[in-house]
Amino acid sequence: MYRSAGLAPLRHHHHHLHPQRCQEAWARLLTPLTLWICVSVTLRYGYYGNCQMVLGPSSSRLFEASSVFVKQVEVRDDDKKGVFLYGYSEKPELSLEKNWSASNYVIVASYSRKGYSLWLNKGSTIQMRWEAQASSLGQLEVSLIKVNSSIGDRKHETLIPTSSSSSDAHALLEPTHGREAKYFIEEDDKYYIGIVNTNPRSVIMKMNLNVSSKMYDTTKSESMCSTINGSCQLNLVFPNTQFVTVTTPNNGDLGEWHVELSFVARVVTYIAILGFVVTVIFLILKYLGVCDGETHEVAGVREVTEAVPLMPEKPFRLPYGTGDEEDPDSGSSSSSEDLYDGKICVICYEEPRNCFFVPCGHCATCYNCAQRIMDGDSKVCPICRRLIHKVRKLLIP
Repeated sequence: MYRSAGLAPLRHHHHHLHPQRCQEAWARLLTPLTLWICVSVTLRYGYYGNCQMVLGPSSSRLFEASSVFVKQVEVRDDDKKGVFLYGYSEKPELSLEKNWSASNYVIVASYSRKGYSLWLNKGSTIQMRWEAQASSLGQLEVSLIKVNSSIGDRKHETLIPTSSSSSDAHALLEPTHGREAKYFIEEDDKYYIGIVNTNPRSVIMKMNLNVSSKMYDTTKSESMCSTINGSCQLNLVFPNTQFVTVTTPNNGDLGEWHVELSFVARVVTYIAILGFVVTVIFLILKYLGVCDGETHEVAGVREVTEAVPLMPEKPFRLPYGTGDEEDPDSGSSSSSEDLYDGKICVICYEEPRNCFFVPCGHCATCYNCAQRIMDGDSKVCPICRRLIHKVRKLLIP
């Protein structure tokens, strides 16, 4: 015979505990999902993301990549000007020096700006000379601007020439046919030659450039490819750190060289790291879920911790039929009903209690009723309402 009093609490709290189980499942999935999104964003936009570059003639730019995370480096030159990609196992020296010059006529509209972008390494020098009609030359401003490409806000810095054809500011306003200035580059970065026309009409000017460009030594490179026939790729040797340089030839073309450098990720490494992190988080959550000894309130029902006695509402009773025991408080003998309830299953009231629940440790039911609880939807202890993970059988001699 089954008593409805023991089953009523299970039915009453079933709809309250099910949302809690859903929240725990979502909490465990939230951490690895967040990590996966972070890794994906890092691969696409982070340190090893695509790099859009603007180079010039005889430019050489150095990149460093770890072969543990990067499988391949690819460079694309849509203009097919012939960009070279070199690979090194050790950092190359900035020891080569290439001299090149260019001379172009430039039309600058009234109250507008025009210019050229170049990549120059530390130690390079650039000498500029510009010529125009004497009446317009005084209203032309030519300067070299450093574009801090590593800073997100694209901060600009106008450089001061190391030497000029005019000795003072008053001499710059004299009606001459040409001006010149020389600059010494102290940091690897992108530089912009800016021409500003403050005349009310367009100006035709001639720009002459003489550049002594510092470049990385390519004689010790271990691999090389060119974009003459399209994009090219270099495979990195695992697990060493690799260096690559993007180098342009000396053709005197001042037009902007738009080059795209891509890092192809080694997906196996990221999957292994993600799997390790997820495993560690899962073990931590599992440990906290099993060993948590705090008291919680769920749907108005108090969860009892493992430090609380299993049956606090009744003292320990001997099995039925073994004799009476004196109550220390009242001094009277315990009734047969108390003895019966102390060892009989709280669900069916027929079989003795012969199992306990994990993790709460309560021994309140027989093994058959415990299995019925585990086969149901709630899977909660009838005493403390904690979620049951396992049922262990007692060995009664």
